[in-house]
Amino acid sequence: METRQTIRNRMKSIEGTRQITRSMRLVSIAKMQKAREAMEQNLPFLRESLRLASAAKSCLFGEKHPYLNDRPKRVTLMVVISGDRGLCGGFNAGIIRYAQAHLETLGHEVKVISIGAKAGDAFRRRRQYQQIASYHGLTDAPIYAEAEEIAGLIRGLYDAGEVDQALLCYTQFTSMLVQQPCVLQLLPVEVPADRYAPLTYEPEGAEMLEQIVPFYLASRLYGALLESSLSEQSARVLSMDGAVRTAGEMIQSLNVRYNKARQGVITQEITEIISGADASAGEGENNL
Repeated sequence: METRQTIRNRMKSIEGTRQITRSMRLVSIAKMQKAREAMEQNLPFLRESLRLASAAKSCLFGEKHPYLNDRPKRVTLMVVISGDRGLCGGFNAGIIRYAQAHLETLGHEVKVISIGAKAGDAFRRRRQYQQIASYHGLTDAPIYAEAEEIAGLIRGLYDAGEVDQALLCYTQFTSMLVQQPCVLQLLPVEVPADRYAPLTYEPEGAEMLEQIVPFYLASRLYGALLESSLSEQSARVLSMDGAVRTAGEMIQSLNVRYNKARQGVITQEITEIISGADASAGEGENNL
């Protein structure tokens, strides 16, 4: 049977854990708000880059351009964004599983760029995919310059003909309760349907695309990093909410057991006192 001291020690330990998870929840809420604000600020730049790409496409007058037209698929590059840390429910496992399921449908050579320690570790173990770069520490507080660097690497591989398609796999934020993994195509660029009559622009369409696509890739990657960070922090808030609630229930249950153990000790002491009193009374009667 557990002693009162054992139960009290367990209660203190669980209370300490509850304080830690509550603090982690507050930190995640603050990070989530920052990621949401940054994502909303990035959206106009992303929309404008797509608008300019669509305008540049209309200037090509039907001519082909490597950044817009599909190539025969021999090698596909996939950028996978996960988190660096755990304690966020099934967030990391979900995006890694989704990315692998999509890669298995391609049927040709695959190269991977992982962003986040969890994705890096996962694809390091999956030796059927060549991991050409792995980045850590970017998802907690994404910075545009880091997205720009990765976008430059992707564009360099595509321009050199080392990959024929570039995909981006990340977690799309829908709400606090819903975060959905998705895959979108980075290269060739999928621009909106033409909304522009064929006009003459300065610079010409091809030159315009050369200037716009690097900005578009960096903006798209930066937006995905922010959205993935927002999704991760949302998942962590929910996970910590569950941990705080479970700790509270455990403390309540232990408190009931502690009170029962305490009541048992008191009852035993009262019984011993009554038994001792009865024994003393019996000895007194015998002496008479």
